[in-house]
Amino acid sequence: MLESNSMTDSSTRIRSTTDRLTRRRALAAGGVLAASFAGCLGSGTDDDGSGSGDADITVFATMPAVWDFVRQVAGDHIDVIDLVPVGEHGHDWDPQPGIVREIEDGDGFVYLRDFSSWQDDAASQLETDGEVVVIEASAGIEFFDSPAEDNDEHWWMDPVECQHGVDNIADGLAEIDPDHADDYAANADAFNEELESLHTEFQDIVDRATLDELVVGTHDSFQWWHRRYGIDIHSPVGTSPDDRASPQDVREIETLIDEFGIEHVLYDVGEPAVLARDLADETDAEILPLSPVETQIDGSPEIDSSVQMDADWGYVDHFRELNFPSLEVALQTTD
Repeated sequence: MLESNSMTDSSTRIRSTTDRLTRRRALAAGGVLAASFAGCLGSGTDDDGSGSGDADITVFATMPAVWDFVRQVAGDHIDVIDLVPVGEHGHDWDPQPGIVREIEDGDGFVYLRDFSSWQDDAASQLETDGEVVVIEASAGIEFFDSPAEDNDEHWWMDPVECQHGVDNIADGLAEIDPDHADDYAANADAFNEELESLHTEFQDIVDRATLDELVVGTHDSFQWWHRRYGIDIHSPVGTSPDDRASPQDVREIETLIDEFGIEHVLYDVGEPAVLARDLADETDAEILPLSPVETQIDGSPEIDSSVQMDADWGYVDHFRELNFPSLEVALQTTD
């Protein structure tokens, strides 16, 4: 259970709308953050564990996609820290006890509802404490019952829905820092234009595809592509990275691969590709990587040597550098 213990040292709890401590300043002032937390910091952190900029405001994000949305909107005004460490899977990662105490040293917390229980618990506790602005990136976005799960929450896989999330983040940052509200709105508009371009590129791939079936040999985070682009996505594994495929599920997928002439099995780059490789070997297919933008990996033996993930990749990079090339091949597109 998450706990929040207020810090009593006034030198490390200075909070006002005009002069809030950044996480870097807090570290210098008195070693506020526990050493165990330093190992939890993921993307967007400097070598000293601080955020990526020199701003006077710090906002914590709860997985790589959200981290990138926040930094795109924040610009240079805010230090944005991804709580998920590089190499960890956002859907599967659980923080150390006491994470709320550490988040309380910042100014904002951006989370996804129903994505992982620790995020919902932390958001509830922070809202009760009232010292940190809690931003629900998913606010107003309706989940749907997908072929993979009821109440499928993976909206960030849809570049169109992402634009609503970006607007939610801009509104939240404006609450934290009203002096730069216009900048946050402008940054959100600019990034949403890029997301719209990404959607157009995705639609072009689908329009040129000769196949509308995909097989994913790891957990299925991709059903929002089915809703937006009409791609049928099949996986013998559920939506949790911890799910396991039954022998019957595997046989059904192998039959489907043969029926549709599928030549590739895709896999989530944040998970072992053992099942994907086994399916490919059994059906004379090849494997290709996909990113649900839930992990940052600085290179991986599972990824084709021609593709190297960078720990600083943003949302658009994950799509253009990894997802789109794989989809072009797997969907058997034409020129």
